[in-house]
Amino acid sequence: MADKLRLLIVDDSKIALAQLGAIISEIDCAEVVGTAENGLSAIRSAADSTPDLILMDIVMPEMDGLSALRLMRAKNPEVRVAMVSSLGGSGSHAEEAFRLGAVQVIAKPFDPEIINALIESEVSLQMKET
Repeated sequence: MADKLRLLIVDDSKIALAQLGAIISEIDCAEVVGTAENGLSAIRSAADSTPDLILMDIVMPEMDGLSALRLMRAKNPEVRVAMVSSLGGSGSHAEEAFRLGAVQVIAKPFDPEIINALIESEVSLQMKET
């Protein structure tokens, strides 16, 4: 695959944005094409940067990740979103994320191996589609 997997990172925590950015910078087949601090700005950023995958926090101010996911999928059912949660990836938030079409729910603190496996899976999926 000549091009890298394009990622949009959405989190209201600057620390989480930096951590995810650092993990992704170590993965040769991926690049961060944008960041956003809430669901509203994520919707705008996704339209502008056309990412292949969005990593989006569930709990954020102004518009949470589940509401943003719902709106994004209504406009583009093919959008690929993995939700991020400090809630351990369990419970009603994770269930709702999967029901809305999230491809994965990732727990904070981030495990680089899980992020890497997600990206490798997304790259493989893209290669199959082309």
